[in-house]
Amino acid sequence: MSHRTALLAAALAMGFLSTGCAQARDAIAAPGHCPATEVFAPGTISLPDSWQWRLSFDPTRTRAFWSHSQGWWPGTRERAEIRSARRLPGGRWSAPEVVPFSGQHADMDPFVTPLGTALFFSSMRPVDGEARQDMDLWMVRRTAWGWGTPEHLGREVNADGYDELYPSVDLLGNLYFARVKAPVPTEDVQIWRSQRRRDGSYGAPELLGPGVNTPGRWEFNPEISPDGSTLLFVRLDRPDDGLDDQGQGWGDLYVSRMVRGRFGEAVNLGPCVNTAADEFHPTVLWERGELYFARDAGTPADFHRTRLRLPR
Repeated sequence: MSHRTALLAAALAMGFLSTGCAQARDAIAAPGHCPATEVFAPGTISLPDSWQWRLSFDPTRTRAFWSHSQGWWPGTRERAEIRSARRLPGGRWSAPEVVPFSGQHADMDPFVTPLGTALFFSSMRPVDGEARQDMDLWMVRRTAWGWGTPEHLGREVNADGYDELYPSVDLLGNLYFARVKAPVPTEDVQIWRSQRRRDGSYGAPELLGPGVNTPGRWEFNPEISPDGSTLLFVRLDRPDDGLDDQGQGWGDLYVSRMVRGRFGEAVNLGPCVNTAADEFHPTVLWERGELYFARDAGTPADFHRTRLRLPR
């Protein structure tokens, strides 16, 4: 059995491919009938006086990972740590703890791979002993003894003078992320994809097409489905972009589907999710049809949870 076939077989056994997209389709309801949205793990993971960034879960869905900073990180660029909590009986979550490889630098946007064998994240930690002024993508492998040593993804993926943020990986290892001019985003913000080579390294990324990236507007926070067919992301309607607003508010969640090898025109998830506030950082539990996202309504963002409803 080939490596690719083995991965897809494992995904089917875990329910990623057989149920995830079907549940998303089944969750479509009549217009005007919105599923309930709730703050996720208030007081434990979602905290009122600090910022939480990018939620991710291991394949058992009993361990959560996210980033935490006291201030609004894009402005402060302060130290940020990756935290973890364990699901307890009754649906509660344990007290957060900092993961062993974090806590000293600015570490953001953790993403656990579909099979749980690695965790990707963004970090401003030194590279080969040299301090960094922008965020690079890193990966840490899960071993039988816990987390290994973080590995830098290399210069083909990480560009000098830019933040590489919000990594997301499908079952075949295709890596999606956003690239932002650092420390101030003076250029367009767009979503890129890098393919994993046979030796496990990542090649030079390619820019996603016009179905996702649009001139003048910012696209970021990609969340790819395990089978690589569905991409959720954020599109930002900035007041200074000179373009007509297309969304419900500041930042909205969109979805694009792969059609004949390319992502088609993205569609807004609609007012059941997107509001006049800022919605960002989507995370999907595909096999459960659950959408998690952050919402900033003028106060530090909390994580929210609702049913995943994808427009046709």
